[in-house]
Amino acid sequence: MLRKSFVIISIMLLALSGCGGGTKSRPEAQPPAAGAPAATPGAAGAQEQTATPAACPTKRERHFVKTRFLANAGLAAGTFRRYIYRPFREGAFNSGAPKRKRTIVKAAAAAIFAFDQLRRARANAQADPTLCKTLIGPIDKLSASMKDLHGKFKGGQADPTAIGSAESGIAGFHKDAAGAGAGFQDKAPPASAVGG
Repeated sequence: MLRKSFVIISIMLLALSGCGGGTKSRPEAQPPAAGAPAATPGAAGAQEQTATPAACPTKRERHFVKTRFLANAGLAAGTFRRYIYRPFREGAFNSGAPKRKRTIVKAAAAAIFAFDQLRRARANAQADPTLCKTLIGPIDKLSASMKDLHGKFKGGQADPTAIGSAESGIAGFHKDAAGAGAGFQDKAPPASAVGG
């Protein structure tokens, strides 16, 4: 049954990746028209880093953008929480903890997997006007956090402040995505993605 599901999902993903065919050229970013209100980064409720309206498309540029975004964002958050945050809370990164090295190696693999899923989520958010305006900044911050975590885990270190910061970033990302109409659930990654 599991094998059938895997085959069906693989076929669906191949079919979806073929949708839209051909390459599309992106229009060059245009400065705001004269007299148009400029985006103010300090506006109430606005994120510190948001994409400029000129950099965002005016209509969707790809098929199933929001669905793809939800899948990628859910995988990134679920991977972080399962392989990095939960072991951190349980003390698995502390010196003398059983299987500490294995946990750190898995955490490094999870950080790079989450980074890749955030890269994909950003590409999908960039193709949707609503998601682009509100979520590009938070995705960029999270990507930087994941890249930093990967480097630290690769060096054999588990920095509690970096892990806590990334967790609060994930929580904020959940909130921002829900506000943009793209609330997502954490998804468990495939075991093969992070080494079992």
